[in-house]
Amino acid sequence: MKLSEKTVDVLKNFSAINPSIIVKEGSVLATISNAKTIIARAKVPDNFNSRFSLHNLTQLIGQLSSIENAVIAFNDKSLRIQGDSPSEYAEIVYADEASIRVPPDRYANGEFKLPSVDATCSFTANQFKTIQRQLGLLTLPEVAFVGDGSKIYMQAIDSKNVTSNKYSIEVGTTTKTFCSIFKAENLKIVPGDYKVDISSKGISHFIGADIEYWIAVETNSTYN
Repeated sequence: MKLSEKTVDVLKNFSAINPSIIVKEGSVLATISNAKTIIARAKVPDNFNSRFSLHNLTQLIGQLSSIENAVIAFNDKSLRIQGDSPSEYAEIVYADEASIRVPPDRYANGEFKLPSVDATCSFTANQFKTIQRQLGLLTLPEVAFVGDGSKIYMQAIDSKNVTSNKYSIEVGTTTKTFCSIFKAENLKIVPGDYKVDISSKGISHFIGADIEYWIAVETNSTYN
């Protein structure tokens, strides 16, 4: 099996959320962070015919990038990654599935619904890239979606310092006032355009093209 670039990109992203993964048969990948603050689900162009589990997903990603024209074979106890040369290959032993945290089935199956949707907006890949850059330039730890009763802004902020720097981009309209705060480290998403639904119950849903994330909202967020 040769993986497409899109599937590899999803695996790279998921490895940043949780280094371990269970890949089930089919074309849907899912993962959950060990802190349970991020759950991700993606529909990929490749179809896996065998179920397997890995403790260190980055090892597979590293082999796929270092072996030219890498092809994966699924053995009973390991993955075999081989390139053009039949005399050279890498083998990665499967992990014990019982040791890997997996998302609940309702997330992995795409059936979970937010308890409420109290704010909705959209942003582009370029807008989010700008926010990420500003987090570094202004030394800020959080991203917030802020409604002022008229417009919604995506902001780079420090909610614990009211006099800190801030960067803001308009991303929607609203009749509500709210401030939904996310740790920047939790916004580990594949670059792209996203629709965002936010619940005052402490969870959000980022919906992209064939990929979605459920991400925890910080407890100091406010909704009026």
